[in-house]
Amino acid sequence: MPEKLEKILEEKAKEECRSFSAEVIKRVMDSLKREGITV
Repeated sequence: MPEKLEKILEEKAKEECRSFSAEVIKRVMDSLKREGITV
């Protein structure tokens, strides 16, 4: 993962009181949902 992307995700996770891993999972799930894939 590019360092810049990792820093952005870390900042967003901190803003929302989530862990880095939880933020990545949330964003993957949101992306899949936009594509019509439900998990």
